[in-house]
Amino acid sequence: MAKENKETRVFRGKSLRIFVSYSSEDKQLAGAIKEGFEHYGMDVFLAHEDITPSAEWQETILKRLKQTDVFIPLLTNNFKESNWTDQETGIAVANRKLIVPLRVDINPYGFIAKVQAFKFKYDTSRGSNGSKTYSCWDSCLEITKLILNKKKLRENLKDCLIRSFAKSNSFEDANKKTEMLENYEAFSKEQIEEIVKGSIENRQIYEAYKAGVFLKKFMTKYKKHINSKRKKELMKLVSSK
Repeated sequence: MAKENKETRVFRGKSLRIFVSYSSEDKQLAGAIKEGFEHYGMDVFLAHEDITPSAEWQETILKRLKQTDVFIPLLTNNFKESNWTDQETGIAVANRKLIVPLRVDINPYGFIAKVQAFKFKYDTSRGSNGSKTYSCWDSCLEITKLILNKKKLRENLKDCLIRSFAKSNSFEDANKKTEMLENYEAFSKEQIEEIVKGSIENRQIYEAYKAGVFLKKFMTKYKKHINSKRKKELMKLVSSK
């Protein structure tokens, strides 16, 4: 088997799994939450409450709940009326998952009554066809920062952030992700290679102010682990903006 080319190799790293528990009445808002966390490289599962669970579906839910790192109940008025959300919450509690309740309309109750809720905010707008759309980028960013401070999840989140950093879609986006990466003191050789590779290939990164400052320090700190050709190329890009 031919060796994988370092230039084209896809960085995978670790994953961080999120399970969002919600009422089917709030599926559009749940979809916006999924999009928000996936933007930061995380793996998000939405439990489709509107489907009457078969034995196979229930097995999938149980498997996902056991595998998840963070359990996020979307606490709207509809949440309490669901047939399944309380059960999902109970399983998450029993499995000692990190639980981050999103308070939209109601406070945490029952199994999670004593868990501090995150005051979740979102924006709404109308699409070209008149349908209601949701956006919750700021809240998802703040929750990601909260996860960043959890010792057991920091390393998994690091790989998620590195993957998403390479896909930064604006200067602002690159700068926000840079601020989170700055919280880490050490990176592996593979992580270093991915940060350098992603930065060279994305002008939204190397032309962003905060990202540029971070990369200069980063290359100095890890110069022994960076290919000299790539280091020279990235330094030129960062310095030319």
